[in-house]
Amino acid sequence: MEPSRENAPGPGAGPHGATVAVVDDDLAVRRMMRHLLEREGFSVLEYEGGAALFDAGTSNVSVVCLDLSLEEMSGMEVLAHLRAEAPHLPVVVVTADRTVDVAVTAMRAGAYDYVVKPLDRERLTQSVRRAAERSQLAQSVARLERELGTRDVLKTVVGDSASMSELAQQVRRVVDSDIAVCVTGESGTGKELVARSIHAGGRRKDKPFVAINCAAIPVSLQESELFGHERGAFTGAVGVHRGRFEQADGGTLFLDEVGEMSAATQAGLLRTLQERTIRRVGGEAEIKVDVRVVCATHRNLEADVRAGRFREDLYFRLVAYPITVPPLRERREDVPLLVAHFLEKLRSDVGRSVNRVTPDAMEALLAYPFPGNVRELQNVVHRAMLACEAGELGLEHLPNAVRAHGLPTRSRSNRARVLEPAPDEVVPLRELERRAIAGALRASNGNVGKAAKLLGIARATLYRRLAEPDADPEGARHHEHDDDNADPAAAATSPGHANGVA
Repeated sequence: MEPSRENAPGPGAGPHGATVAVVDDDLAVRRMMRHLLEREGFSVLEYEGGAALFDAGTSNVSVVCLDLSLEEMSGMEVLAHLRAEAPHLPVVVVTADRTVDVAVTAMRAGAYDYVVKPLDRERLTQSVRRAAERSQLAQSVARLERELGTRDVLKTVVGDSASMSELAQQVRRVVDSDIAVCVTGESGTGKELVARSIHAGGRRKDKPFVAINCAAIPVSLQESELFGHERGAFTGAVGVHRGRFEQADGGTLFLDEVGEMSAATQAGLLRTLQERTIRRVGGEAEIKVDVRVVCATHRNLEADVRAGRFREDLYFRLVAYPITVPPLRERREDVPLLVAHFLEKLRSDVGRSVNRVTPDAMEALLAYPFPGNVRELQNVVHRAMLACEAGELGLEHLPNAVRAHGLPTRSRSNRARVLEPAPDEVVPLRELERRAIAGALRASNGNVGKAAKLLGIARATLYRRLAEPDADPEGARHHEHDDDNADPAAAATSPGHANGVA
């Protein structure tokens, strides 16, 4: 619903950004309340009845001031709807009825406070202010609960980036359900860790988690591994074997690289998912199983379905809720956290502690694309720790492919002299500023917006520094890779803009 002129927020954002919705069918009373509340710094929205309030929504409202003597929909009815739709939204009842029974009824129905007409300015503003503080507290608690829940559900997956936060939200939506989840992503991104998080966060967490890599099992043995076999079912079957479905009964079965299943195994899996029973190879008995199936693949299963390599009916059974794990190159800000995690995790294997990473080494790790994703990063850190005899991991300990993404040879050889002056050396402030800008641009991979945040200055200020005649050429080249949200006014002053680079 398009806000009317009378619903335009008043001056000021209110205490802590509080917005008050005033619901009263008397225009004069609404305007008086608006005047009183805006003088206290609140932002005020006016509604002549409950229907108008519900049409506009209450998502941005901190407090509702509600008149009980409404005509179209009574104030008590509006209060009941608010309690059902927004139970944490405080409602201050405003009415001319001074009887105790009305006040008690309203408070029992869920009103936060009760104010009588004619209105007393101090009484009204104090009540609304307390209600706004309660609303803010409830929102803060809810936000903390969401954040803690997000961290807990992906406690085995390291990362604070926006993409990992979104991944955690997706996992939280499915942990308490038995919906079939398919985790997609490149090799090495941590698909099994996500599957384990889904299991550990759900009601099956005390039951088995059984994983099988379909690509690692010979085609002739896939059915036996999944469904088991009876003694003598085939050559070498010297005893009864319980398959992965039986082993995971009551828990979760993780089918990694599910796209590598043979056609016969796909048919058997479809039947098991439909009937909730398995039949061992060489057996006749139907065995009931209660298993949640989570699968993963790096393949494009939709393309495999179109090409006839994967059954369409099985696809719809397995991919009810797809979750994609982002590659490491799309969440580079997680690299330092992952490196610190691996330094701690691999300490016992290496036999010594490596507690620090030099700026050169971290710069190279941030710049390297890591086609093998998190698994490759772990291997690189492990190898570097073995090559590192001291407690500091340096550029020289990294593999050649990663080291090549560090500073050019000339800059590396001069880095100690440039960035670490002798104790008695006096460096001009302009030179220190130039070095700081160059370092921020390297740390942000040439993103001017991020570099400005690291330096604690405005993006326009950084543009002006880069446009100066003595600006660092390396910094100017980095500037060409600024993000798409650069300020046009600032960009007009930059050297890149003069060359037609926006």
